[in-house]
Amino acid sequence: MTDTRKISRRSFGRMAAGLAAGAAGAAALPGLSRTARAQGKKAVTFLLDVKPYSKHALFYAALDNGYFAKRGLDVTFNSGKGSADVAQKVAGKGAEFGFVDAGTAVLARGRGMPVKLTSMVHYQNMMTVVSLREPPLKTPKDLEGLKIAANAGDAVRTALGAVAKINGIDYNKIEFVTVETTNKRPLLFAGQVDACCDYAVNVPIYEAAAKKMGKHASQVLFSDFGVDVYSNGMLTRDDLLKDDPKLVKDFNDAMVEAMIFAIDNRDDAVKIFLKHNPQLDPDLTRAGLDVAIAHLVVPEVHQHGIGPMSKDKMARTIEIMKGYFDLAGNVAADDIYTNSFVTAGQKPKSV
Repeated sequence: MTDTRKISRRSFGRMAAGLAAGAAGAAALPGLSRTARAQGKKAVTFLLDVKPYSKHALFYAALDNGYFAKRGLDVTFNSGKGSADVAQKVAGKGAEFGFVDAGTAVLARGRGMPVKLTSMVHYQNMMTVVSLREPPLKTPKDLEGLKIAANAGDAVRTALGAVAKINGIDYNKIEFVTVETTNKRPLLFAGQVDACCDYAVNVPIYEAAAKKMGKHASQVLFSDFGVDVYSNGMLTRDDLLKDDPKLVKDFNDAMVEAMIFAIDNRDDAVKIFLKHNPQLDPDLTRAGLDVAIAHLVVPEVHQHGIGPMSKDKMARTIEIMKGYFDLAGNVAADDIYTNSFVTAGQKPKSV
């Protein structure tokens, strides 16, 4: 494996290591409020992992359809700068809830941060490598010899080490080009790299660009090749679980109600989302939402409804983190998640 900037597979762990040190200052960040009373309702801040895009269309009906309001909550949506940043801010009392990658939550807990997942959203791992090359990608073996764009500390890039080990491919035969996240796709479209580390929810963007170029997009989805771990869920901190359990349950139940609405009323969910984010493309938003829903409505949800998590799958998620990231402390499944604050059995009509 060659690289213009040498990054070990533990680089994401080192990036996250600053979480605990920075947590105390997070509460002072502008625009982030502590739980308070506002117009007779509890004012709550919820942090998306990044700036809003298609997968987040699952949530906005909770604002517009009154699912928060009927539970006495006045919720503000803000954006973080990735899951590690969101975990830091939630731990530092700069926000009550955050939408974070389960693996990042494990890393944060291992570094002593008092955070826990209280409901799951994307049950199926969405990590992927996307390409426009011919022949198309079909298996991890096809990645050998490719030049792949990834950002520094890219979680997808690091998890690719697990895909390589499980599937018997030579990780050292992959050449990574380290760039800013916003530069990955332009490099691919310009033919300067062969593939990108990304998430399945963004594949419609690649497909649209490929069509204009007379090409086709293909991917190696990690969950198809042995790395089916939990993806993103709702995170809060231990003191809120102890001091205001009703708030936590009300928030989770409102979000689940919004997700059920989005699954059963996808066009309406997109319209609500675009009202808040009018700069985004309607067709790509709908296509991305469909992918997000496909990674939500899995057999586990058919059985238990949206929100609850499996101890066995959480344990597998932790084992992946131990093997391929710099996990500072010993983290057990019970340390990182709880099903006590979400109502089991809540399902869309289509399930």
